[in-house]
Amino acid sequence: MARSNTVLKRVSPLRLGLAIGGVLVAALLISETVMDRWSGLIQEGPLDPFARRPEGVLRDLRLAVVHCLLAGYLPAAFLYVLRSGRKTVFALQDALACTEEECRELAESIRFSRRGLLIAGLIGAAFSFVTPYLVPPVPESLWSPATWSAEVAWHRILGPIVGWWMVWLVYAVFSTSRRLSRLASRLSSVDLFDRAPLAPFTQQGLTNALMAIGFVSLSSLFLLETGMGNVAMPLGALTLFVAGAALVMPVRGVQQRISQEKESELTWIDAQLRDCRDVLRKSGKDRRVGAIADLAAYRGLVDRAPEWPFNTSTYLRFALYLLIPLGSWAAGALVERMVDRLFF
Repeated sequence: MARSNTVLKRVSPLRLGLAIGGVLVAALLISETVMDRWSGLIQEGPLDPFARRPEGVLRDLRLAVVHCLLAGYLPAAFLYVLRSGRKTVFALQDALACTEEECRELAESIRFSRRGLLIAGLIGAAFSFVTPYLVPPVPESLWSPATWSAEVAWHRILGPIVGWWMVWLVYAVFSTSRRLSRLASRLSSVDLFDRAPLAPFTQQGLTNALMAIGFVSLSSLFLLETGMGNVAMPLGALTLFVAGAALVMPVRGVQQRISQEKESELTWIDAQLRDCRDVLRKSGKDRRVGAIADLAAYRGLVDRAPEWPFNTSTYLRFALYLLIPLGSWAAGALVERMVDRLFF
């Protein structure tokens, strides 16, 4: 386990994703060249920027490229979620009032069970075997290698791998978020008017959401192909739901701590108000009126304090993240049109 952790620390998620995706795309293009598949593309005629054709070598090639990109992105995102979760623990060292050694132990506790990973992977693989049946036209022997073209072979081989890693990413997001949320119970204190020490929780939520939306962005390229909306749209909607949950889950424990602190502070203020009222009633003097006014103003301030550690910047960033898939789809259509004008 120690050796695997050392490897994880040395591997850059960005380099990992670029390496896997780059190698797969390069291998795909080389195989197309070796098998002289480009002549088939030219024979199909000019590209259709919005992919009205339900089948063909060009359509299958583009789908294969997207599979390659997803196969590179998902492992990188999985590793990044794990690594950022552990970094968040160290960022919370002051708020948790823990030593360096204690923080290291807490960070190492963010790991995934082998059983959970196995179940998640099998669910993802099973999902990938079902989705091709939702995309018309459905061939009679969908999983018979004898019926696969060179490009379709990439779909069928990479599909289960992408499905496996897709659910692994969801599992990583939820598992990491749940563990970080539990750390809120270890916070030494919570200040209702100073949320800066709690910022790492919010940042982790944004990171998780970004990783999920990144998957939607690449998957949106499927929408350029006829019939893929039957899969891409529901999958995108589900992933956006996961992104919203990924934003909220890491801060759920913090929200509960803030709610408890807020309730405790309001209870104390109410007790002080009652004491001041009783003294005022008994004495009949207004020496407590100023204190009552101050306590009432403070109570309103506490009552208006938000329970979620989000600010305007958090909501703005999340909204901008949600626009990324649209930009990805538009960029894909633009690139396709440019290729059409340059080569056909």
